[in-house]
Amino acid sequence: MLEVSDLQSKGRHAPLIYPTSFTVELGEIILVQANTQLERSALSLTLTGRMKPSDGVVSWNGNPDGKDLRKIAAIVDAPDINEMESHMRVRDYVSEMLSYMPHPFLRRPKASAWLEDNGLEDLDDLWDEQLTGDQRIRLVTALARHDERADLLVFDTPSRHANHTSAWLPSLFDLARDEEHPRTVVAVVPHISDSWHGLRAVVGEPTRSPHVPTDLSLDELFDPQQLQETRA
Repeated sequence: MLEVSDLQSKGRHAPLIYPTSFTVELGEIILVQANTQLERSALSLTLTGRMKPSDGVVSWNGNPDGKDLRKIAAIVDAPDINEMESHMRVRDYVSEMLSYMPHPFLRRPKASAWLEDNGLEDLDDLWDEQLTGDQRIRLVTALARHDERADLLVFDTPSRHANHTSAWLPSLFDLARDEEHPRTVVAVVPHISDSWHGLRAVVGEPTRSPHVPTDLSLDELFDPQQLQETRA
């Protein structure tokens, strides 16, 4: 379980993260609203133990140690941090991402073979600017699924790849509910659709929202008929 209690982070001239609190368990997904990209990236780094908060606590299963948090947490596709760069081909990006993940000695998969195994062989030779939003979501979620150590996945602004929440939410929901490896999934976004009835939080709101039953399906948590556009 990830528990965030009155989390705050100071910036040079203004706060990066205003007091924020929420709780999300293994097998659950929460959408967290932060208005600016600076806020979203700062929050993503802090939730994964890459940045120390100025005040408040981020704990995993009751343990607030940032070093331990980093071992089980991954920040996914963060702008200017670990997103695919414009000069890269997909296979080069995959090779780099796989190099950060633990594998048996001399058993790290080759990028092209990994792409084929994950049904992404059509992306192998594409450059960054050639990828569609759907292709990007498929790629980053497949890489996140491959990271066996990561029980906590924090996606930084997945909505920037798609106009609608329905384009990226199902993939993240499937990661959280994976029967072989359930995860805690956090999506940090600029806006939360009114169609989403699951766990949510807003940066600057220190009060936790009511908990949502963990056995609800995506169709029960998200009503696409009331969909509002979500733009990065």
